[in-house]
Amino acid sequence: MKTTNTEFKQNNPAFNTLEDAQARYLANDTRGVYKPANFREGKRPMERGRTAVWQARLVLLVMINLAQLWILSATVEAALAREFKQLLPLIIASGVCWLIALTIFLWWKPASRRHSSTGYIRGQ
Repeated sequence: MKTTNTEFKQNNPAFNTLEDAQARYLANDTRGVYKPANFREGKRPMERGRTAVWQARLVLLVMINLAQLWILSATVEAALAREFKQLLPLIIASGVCWLIALTIFLWWKPASRRHSSTGYIRGQ
């Protein structure tokens, strides 16, 4: 009579215990049983969203800075080539980039944790 694998395990309880313990350990390790310290059940931590806003601001500022460098090189090239008709639009474009960068730097900030958009203080 041939025994199946489950019958063999039932008749020999010590069978494969080391591999089962290792598998449980690896499953718990990959499952992420450890929670972050500031994590509340069912709510996403606010810091992650705020970090994303700061990173987006930084990326926008870097892109505008690169555009301003390109405009600066075009302005110098136009001035050296004595193409003075092109200087005014390039200077205006650089000023617009500077104003956009200034507004991103000064006003586009993440919302406060406690204040809503209407100005009322949220509950803790």
